[in-house]
Amino acid sequence: YGLPGQTTSRWTKNLHEALRLDTPHLSAYHLTYEKGTQIYLQLQAGIIHPVSETLSERFFYTLINVLTQAGYLHYEISNFCKPNCFSLHNSAYWSGQKYLGIGAAAHSYNRRSRQWNVASLTDYINGYLRRDPQTEHEILSETDKYNEYIITRLRTMWGISLTELRKNFGDAQSNYFLRQSKPYLLRQLLIETDGMIRISNKGLFVSDTILRSLIL
Repeated sequence: YGLPGQTTSRWTKNLHEALRLDTPHLSAYHLTYEKGTQIYLQLQAGIIHPVSETLSERFFYTLINVLTQAGYLHYEISNFCKPNCFSLHNSAYWSGQKYLGIGAAAHSYNRRSRQWNVASLTDYINGYLRRDPQTEHEILSETDKYNEYIITRLRTMWGISLTELRKNFGDAQSNYFLRQSKPYLLRQLLIETDGMIRISNKGLFVSDTILRSLIL
């Protein structure tokens, strides 16, 4: 959504079409203009124009209202599903589980490091034929682990467990998180319930700003 020239009525019609098809899971992302793409060049040339921030916000809350009223769970900022139809693949990322990537450009993660295969399919195949797989990897620092924990957990409807945060990262980083969270809790952009902190519906549209201020 957020396409050039898109209207609220057309966006609502698309959502109702998805409901008519009885779709069990929906991922909905706002258009971003990436440098090097044709649509970015059209934007720069003035051929197309982005929707306003007001309209973007209206699209986002229309998305939430239409789908939640139809019984979908808004379980991640951009993801909705019928009960028990969560994306198992992406949920592994959001909950910090280990995963193994097989194939060109695939990523693997073991909670300590991340590894990824070469993107070129030809180079990937040739590397394995030579028994010399073309990969890169990075060792995650404690700061990396904290930042990823905050970013992934707060994207979900379950949010962050303050007990788990302190257990995994200690007092210093837990106290930092609490200090940074306070202004958003006061403005009800974040909500604390039973030791869990999550982003409120009011805060969802500015979630990127909130997340940036909570990481190290």
